[in-house]
Amino acid sequence: MLKLSKKSDYALIAVRHLATHGVEQSHSAADIAEVYGISPQLLAKVLQRLAKHGLVTARSLHGMVRAADISWRGTRRIFRRLK
Repeated sequence: MLKLSKKSDYALIAVRHLATHGVEQSHSAADIAEVYGISPQLLAKVLQRLAKHGLVTARSLHGMVRAADISWRGTRRIFRRLK
């Protein structure tokens, strides 16, 4: 069985949420965290790291994020960056 760190798990939850709710829509970390019952503070930190590596696009003015062009390579980068 594959065991993920909490950060990796949160990253996958966020990326899946962003991908399934439309690439053009923006979402806040708090909104995503509320849907899945996870820590908004930790999710915000994870989203910052994903944005730093180009996996999500952040709009810091409003604390919103949207999915970047996520490919299989992008998904593999998520795991490597969040170990």
